[in-house]
Amino acid sequence: MTRVTVLASSYPRYPGDGTAPFVQSICEGLAELGHDVSVVAPYDPAVRPDPQASIPVLRFRYAPVEKWHIMGHAKALAGDTRLRPGSFLLLPAFLLAEYRATLAVARRQRAEVIHAHWALPNGLVGAQVAQRLGVPLALSLHGSDMFVAMRYRPFGRVAGYVLRRAAVITACSPELQAAAVRLGADPARVHLVPWGADPTRFHPAVPPLGRRAVGIPEDGPVIAALGRLVPKKGFAVLIQALPGILKKHPAAHLVIGGMGQQQAELAALAERLGVAEHLHLPGAIPWQDVAAFLTLADVFVVPSVRDAAGNLDGLPTVLLEAMAAGRTVVATRLAGMPLVIEHGHNGLLCEAGAPAPLAQAINCVLDDPGERARLGRAARAAVEQRFNWREVARCFTALFGDL
Repeated sequence: MTRVTVLASSYPRYPGDGTAPFVQSICEGLAELGHDVSVVAPYDPAVRPDPQASIPVLRFRYAPVEKWHIMGHAKALAGDTRLRPGSFLLLPAFLLAEYRATLAVARRQRAEVIHAHWALPNGLVGAQVAQRLGVPLALSLHGSDMFVAMRYRPFGRVAGYVLRRAAVITACSPELQAAAVRLGADPARVHLVPWGADPTRFHPAVPPLGRRAVGIPEDGPVIAALGRLVPKKGFAVLIQALPGILKKHPAAHLVIGGMGQQQAELAALAERLGVAEHLHLPGAIPWQDVAAFLTLADVFVVPSVRDAAGNLDGLPTVLLEAMAAGRTVVATRLAGMPLVIEHGHNGLLCEAGAPAPLAQAINCVLDDPGERARLGRAARAAVEQRFNWREVARCFTALFGDL
C-alpha cells in the first residue's frame, strides 16, 4: 500500500458532475487496489457534498468573493486557448492556498507520493511540497497544461522546473510525451499511459436516451459526438462532413452534446450548409445520462483537430466510454486516439481536419450493420481487457512501486 496525496485543479464538484471524472476514476482505482488516497482540489461555488464518495477531498478557498473562484474546473482557460485575465491576478493566492492545503493533507496522511494532475498549476505546488517532505513527485499531463507551457514562455519555464523534478511523469498521448521532453523532462521518466473507462457503467445494455430528449426524430441512423464546443474538438469539421453523409443516408441525424463558445457558430455553419434540420445541439449532457446518450448512437465520432492556436486533445475519455458502450467509433488519427483504436479492428481512424475522409468513414459503418456490430464488439473487448480504470491504476501502482 502507498499513501498518495493527489492534487487536481479539476475534480467532480457534486454527484453527477462531468468535470474531470477521470481523475476521480484514477483515484478510486488506486483505492480499490489498497492504496490510501486523499485529494486536494480548489473550491468552486458549485461544490456540494457527495454522500457516496469514497475518496476524501479537501477543497481550498483562495478568493475573498464567492464568484471569484474561477481557477480550475475548466474555467481559467477561454476556449482552451487563452488564459482569462482574472486568472493572472488570482494565481498567487491560488498557489499559496493550494500549497498550504496540500502540505497539511500530506502531513496528516504521512504521504509517500505526491501525485499532481496537470503540470500547471498543480505541478509547481506538488514539487514544493514533495521537496519539503522528502517524498517523490508523480506528475500526470492532460493537454491544456502543456499547451499553456508551450505557448507562454514564463509558464514554460515553470513547467520545465516541475518536469525536471518529477520522479515519474505520465502522458496520455505521444504529443504530450514529446512536449514534456522538449520542456526538459528526462525521457526515461516519461511514460505513455492511455486512460480508461468503466465497463460496468458504460456497456451496450444501458437503455438509450429517448430521441425526443435530444430532438431527434424516431427514425433514421444517429451519429453522435460529445464534448465542450471549442475548436480543438473538431465539431465544425464533423458538420462540414454532414452533407456528404446525407447524400448516402438522407435520414441520418447528427447530435453533438455539450456546451461552449462555439454553439452559435456551429448552428450557423449548419444553416449555411443546408443541414440545420439534421443537426441537434441539445446542450450539456448530465454525467448520469452520458451512458444512455452513448447507446443512442449508431456511430460515435471524435473528430479532434489541432486548432489555430496549436492546442489539441490528449486522449478524450468519452472515446473510451463509447468503446465500452459497444459503439462503433470513428476518430481522427491524432493525439492519443491511435493508442486505443486499431484501425479496422475496433474502430476507424481518419485524417484530422478533413471533412471528406470523415464522411467516408462514417458512411462505411452506416452502410454495413454487420461490420458496425463487429467493430462495436471489438471496441468493448478492448476496454474490458485493457483500457479500464483498474488497469490504469495497476500501471500507476507499478510506477509508484518503482519510486
